[in-house]
Amino acid sequence: MVNTWAGWRRRRWWGERATAAVPEVQAVGDVAAEVAVRVTVQGALRSLTARQRAVLVLRVFDDLSEAQVAQVLDCAVGTVNATMAHAMARLREDPRLAGLMDRETQ
Repeated sequence: MVNTWAGWRRRRWWGERATAAVPEVQAVGDVAAEVAVRVTVQGALRSLTARQRAVLVLRVFDDLSEAQVAQVLDCAVGTVNATMAHAMARLREDPRLAGLMDRETQ
């Protein structure tokens, strides 16, 4: 018993220590709901063609201009605009995302 107690005392970390102020921790949300949203959005994005996904990612997530996207994809600016319009139309019509938006507004 003494050896076990002494071994515990020799450890560097003894566990939690009391502090004067409790640090603010973000409340953990519903992880299952967050995963469901991610899976839904990924499924909707998979329904797009590779070019539509590329244009969408470059325009929305990388915040590139139409000219920069056209240069990256080696196509005309008009093609970028048309592809973006088709991708957005397809996403607007996706029933999975419509159901997701209905859930978010409630």
